[in-house]
Amino acid sequence: MTSLAPAATARSEDFQRKMVTLSVMMATTVVIIDMTIATIALPHMQGGLSASQDQVSWVMTTYFMMQAITMSATGWLAGRLGRKWLYLAALVGFAVCSILSGTATSIEEIMIYRGLQGMFSAPVVPISQALMLDAYPREKHAQAMSIWGIGVMFAPVMGPVIGGWLTDEYSWRWVFYVSMPFALLGFVGGLLFIRETPKDMERKFDLFGFMALAIALAATQFLLDRGESEGWFDSNLILGTAVIVALSFYLFVVHSATTRNPFISPEILKDRNYMLGLVFMFMLGVLVLSMNVIMPLFLQNARGYPILTAALVMMPRGLGSLFGLVLAGKLSGKMDPRLQIAIGFASTGYSAWLFSTFTTDVGIWAFIFAAFFNGIGIGLIFVPLTAVSFWTLLPSLRTEASTFTSLLRNYGSGIGVSIVISVLSRSQSTSHAYMTERASPYNEIMQSTALPSQWDIFSVDGLRLLDAEIGRQALAIGFLNDFYLILIGSIIVVPMVMLLTRGENDKAKG
Repeated sequence: MTSLAPAATARSEDFQRKMVTLSVMMATTVVIIDMTIATIALPHMQGGLSASQDQVSWVMTTYFMMQAITMSATGWLAGRLGRKWLYLAALVGFAVCSILSGTATSIEEIMIYRGLQGMFSAPVVPISQALMLDAYPREKHAQAMSIWGIGVMFAPVMGPVIGGWLTDEYSWRWVFYVSMPFALLGFVGGLLFIRETPKDMERKFDLFGFMALAIALAATQFLLDRGESEGWFDSNLILGTAVIVALSFYLFVVHSATTRNPFISPEILKDRNYMLGLVFMFMLGVLVLSMNVIMPLFLQNARGYPILTAALVMMPRGLGSLFGLVLAGKLSGKMDPRLQIAIGFASTGYSAWLFSTFTTDVGIWAFIFAAFFNGIGIGLIFVPLTAVSFWTLLPSLRTEASTFTSLLRNYGSGIGVSIVISVLSRSQSTSHAYMTERASPYNEIMQSTALPSQWDIFSVDGLRLLDAEIGRQALAIGFLNDFYLILIGSIIVVPMVMLLTRGENDKAKG
């Protein structure tokens, strides 16, 4: 009977690991899908709530702001309340706010509910990552991150696809309703199979450090979101916000360096691989995840596809992401993880170069080919980067470290979106003005017989159709400039990956 005990224990642990993995994947996927699923439904939401373009954009902005602020405090909250119960409470709050967002009748209501939803969603992803790392032994961390990465990286790619189908078949409200059952299933699985961790009642909450960081994060997001529409530094509002950002970051850094109880544990800041990992996670958000927004916009607004067609054309990117995640898991231990990360960013750069060659008449298969390579880059970057970043960290620091990893990745995505939308808007307006100036009867090109007859500049209808085409081409130029920007960023990042260490000399740590 004694000889059977180890086998029974191993089976029990294996079952526990599988149930934790299933529960965590369920919760992680639904929370991350929620970040992007609403993006493709914003035009329908705008009409349904009688809101302006400027107002409806705050549906996303408030979500990301509240998520960033709350996520920064997740490490302390998990220590004080217990990781399991914070995780469960967050899922319940997320599910309730999903229903409230779907029932909103005004733009003010949905902004409040989305802000609360962002707040409740904040602890789920970092705690999920820590739970996966704890559930698997060190030698299987890359495999664990490959599985978990399916939810983290595959979900935002599939979000617009699911959102497009729900909006087309039902209404924009269903992009929120669909989250609730999956969140509740994740709650049940977490309640039954997740083990609680010891609480840390001695560590005090650094309120000043938290407030300085929260203000800096929120003000930075506001500055980037509103900068283009306000005229950047020609606006007193933007100037004032920039001063708040600089002052808040300064106070946070000085306070953290001088206080006995900093908001971020000093042990985390001393780990070279982890700190470098944060930089690359941020770049992953800026260069790769920001594509989640501009690709559907290109398909719908520049290429002219209906919402459901655009969603389906985006699907191969998700398949590429899944392929990259599986490939990265298979290559774990067989290839230098830094090489995998470099190949991932190179794949992102290659796809951005392909996108930068597209016109408004690009075919579906050319777009699918480029999107597939973009998806491969996501998987090849995420798995080895996560494994290397956490290689030398103590297990007791994983929840807090996961918090800032998720924060930098999500925040990078938010900042990336703000940058590409700003470049898109500026390029579009500049290109439109340039081409309009040349739509003149004194321009020989406008007298060419090769031009379509409906672009008659001597009739009102002709001028209207010509202006519409100029607007479409100007929009396409804006997208191409975005793709060029992502290409340049990817090229710069590739050699920087070698700053990471492989971790072999530190395997004994933790």
